[in-house]
Amino acid sequence: MNYVAWSMLSSSASKPKNNEKQHIVVALGGNALLKRGEPLTVDIQRQNIRYGISSLSAVLRSNTVTFVHGNGPQVGLLALEGAAYQKQTGAIPMQLDVLDAETEGSIGYMLEQEIDSALGDEGCKRGVITMLSQIIVSPNDEAFNNPTKFIGPVYSLEEANKLGKPVKQDGQFYRQVVPSPQPIQLIDQQLTALKLLTKNDVIVICGGGGGIPVIFDPVSRRLTGIEAVIDKDRAACMLGKTLGADGLMILTDVEGVAVNKDKPDEKWIKSASPAAILELADNFPAGSMGPKVSSAIDFVQTQRDRWCRIGSLKDATSMLEGKAGTKLTNEHGTDHLEYY
Repeated sequence: MNYVAWSMLSSSASKPKNNEKQHIVVALGGNALLKRGEPLTVDIQRQNIRYGISSLSAVLRSNTVTFVHGNGPQVGLLALEGAAYQKQTGAIPMQLDVLDAETEGSIGYMLEQEIDSALGDEGCKRGVITMLSQIIVSPNDEAFNNPTKFIGPVYSLEEANKLGKPVKQDGQFYRQVVPSPQPIQLIDQQLTALKLLTKNDVIVICGGGGGIPVIFDPVSRRLTGIEAVIDKDRAACMLGKTLGADGLMILTDVEGVAVNKDKPDEKWIKSASPAAILELADNFPAGSMGPKVSSAIDFVQTQRDRWCRIGSLKDATSMLEGKAGTKLTNEHGTDHLEYY
């Protein structure tokens, strides 16, 4: 069976009954794990992860949770280390797919420890595991001609001009950008394992950094890594649909989705239908909020009772209570749009 056919079959995963806990895919932004401008040290990342998991304790206690996390700052640092090594030795450093795998392991390791400790402190024991996730992408994806995915630390304009890499503006700073192709499918043997684990209420950390981008050769039937970084929100959406999840939480370092952000007439969206927020698409930059909103729309519009919430990691519990963040839902009709 080819990967596309498997994807079509997998998307029909059964939904939980009303009396069961919800299955929620939680997408943690790389910038939620490392605040803008902070040094890329293990201690700071672990401190942020510990704080983030404490914000999610109520979500973890009451639901089946699958984590996806970003890796932009972390994979960018490894790329800089590789460039320095190449300059010193002339040897070609590891490409981005291998660096993606490295960050899946390092961030997953820290997440595992903090999740296990947080649940243990509350007397709740659950299995927690990290899966190094290989995700199929198309070698013909348009993203390879237009890099938009931010990686690495932030730079001033002067620093960015000296970097010698493609850069774009990210808020008040500049960051390196790389191709970000659309995720097609988690490879089938890993998908089988993921379904089994979530069925048994294991907390799985997968698709870290959007997963490891690989291409499938139908002639040789081999998988090969490719130089790119998959957007973790798109990966979370794809995994959520495949697993038949009830909800998607996209957690980052901003309060939610805004119209005219950073302008005098800025307005924050409380809730909206997929159709209504799609009309505002010009407000959402391709390298930051754009993929979050498009992933939310994609996830919610495919099934009536699905929902997605976008907001700050620190507000995770309040978001579930409808007191913070932006909720995408079909429950109020196709034209629904409400501001704070």
